[in-house]
Amino acid sequence: MTSVTTQQPIAFDEKDAYKDDDCKFSGRLLVEAFEGKFVHATSRGRIPDMRVYQANTQRRRPPEFYKREFIVEYNGEKAGVCGVRFLGDNDIYRERDEDMPSLGCKGSCGLYCVLYAIENETIPPETCHVDHISVEARFRGRGIGKSLLDIAEIDAKRRGCKAIYLWVATSNREQHLYEMQEYVIMEKYSLCGLVWCQTGEKEFARMEKTLV
Repeated sequence: MTSVTTQQPIAFDEKDAYKDDDCKFSGRLLVEAFEGKFVHATSRGRIPDMRVYQANTQRRRPPEFYKREFIVEYNGEKAGVCGVRFLGDNDIYRERDEDMPSLGCKGSCGLYCVLYAIENETIPPETCHVDHISVEARFRGRGIGKSLLDIAEIDAKRRGCKAIYLWVATSNREQHLYEMQEYVIMEKYSLCGLVWCQTGEKEFARMEKTLV
């Protein structure tokens, strides 16, 4: 029988070290999850730079950062990643200039715009925000996404949260997965052309699940 196991926190040791293969894996899947936004912000040719950038953002973080990042393994191979955030976590995830690649003026401005749109989130008390979730392409359709959402929910309950939510582009077919997990659409956000200018998407939905 195929097994699904979880790894959390992600490869954090007493020296504040973060295994390089975990950084690269998580960084690559983060770019895949937001690929359209990164292409919109920079260019298709900059995707390798974005992978390096996202891997860099995973390194040298406070210990609490790694307690919010999860990896699911499928038959011993890394298959998916998920990250959650809580009230007061902004400093843990702050952007650092040393992580940014050299993209030139246009590319840098575009990247800062998309990061602002993604990162500028005020999380309510007793609430968990699913910041990102991504599954390795060859493992899709095998329940990895559900496992990641289940892990996020368990962690949120353990921290005393009463609700868990995420944002998803209304054009994203993964919205169906969230509905199956009992997430419901609470609001939609478009604000005319601003969302498109920042992310390349026209509309996002805020989906929430009540935790009991």
